[in-house]
Amino acid sequence: MEYSGAFLQLYREEGWYLERTVHYIGRVGLDYVKKKILEDEAGRKALWERLQFALDGEPDPWFESSQAQVDVRQFTPVAVVDEATQAA
Repeated sequence: MEYSGAFLQLYREEGWYLERTVHYIGRVGLDYVKKKILEDEAGRKALWERLQFALDGEPDPWFESSQAQVDVRQFTPVAVVDEATQAA
């Protein structure tokens, strides 16, 4: 979790508005991201801590859907209908 969270925080801090992560990595280079996340342990831990601080107090939609104002219907499985059987 720390590695992925650190990457998300790095992206939050350096990414452009509406820039997708794939384009962010293409712009700054994979080696840059690897250096910041894999090789710099203190920097990674700092990024992780900043992400945790930013998320502190935010409701977790997976556990607290009522507080997060999540429509639980989005987690309901969709029935698969076989059109060949329906036509018969």
